[in-house]
Amino acid sequence: MKRSLIAATITAAVLTSGFLGFETARFVTASPQLSTDAEAKPMSVVQVDPSWIKSGNPTFTQVEIATSPDGRTVNGLWSCQGPTTFEWQFSVDEVVYVIEGEVQVNYQGRDFTLHPGDTAAFHGGTRSVWTVDTFVKKAYTLHNPGPLGRLWRDTFPAR
Repeated sequence: MKRSLIAATITAAVLTSGFLGFETARFVTASPQLSTDAEAKPMSVVQVDPSWIKSGNPTFTQVEIATSPDGRTVNGLWSCQGPTTFEWQFSVDEVVYVIEGEVQVNYQGRDFTLHPGDTAAFHGGTRSVWTVDTFVKKAYTLHNPGPLGRLWRDTFPAR
């Protein structure tokens, strides 16, 4: 019995070390090259599902700045030219930092306004209503927590 337990422990340690080593090597080799010069990445007009637009005729622009090697995290810039009110559906977790303008947000039954310098976090699988009177520009980080992260969140919801 003691030998079986020792063998199982050693096997688990070797498999875990192998997996972590593989993931580390994949992350390092897939990481972007270091910058040696500035790179222009202009924002482009993007379309959203027309059913999300509640009022107005907004123009949305966006640029993805960087993606993590595993593809689960994306950073970028996004803007909206209003006036408009729209529903936003979060497919993954998102953290925003407002750079210019302001936006009124209704999220999880709460109303708040984001101004330059403000941040907010939204969970994947939720929705919010945004009202932009004139213009808002934000930096964003999208993160896919994966199936285990979603299971954990569903099992132990935040209060």
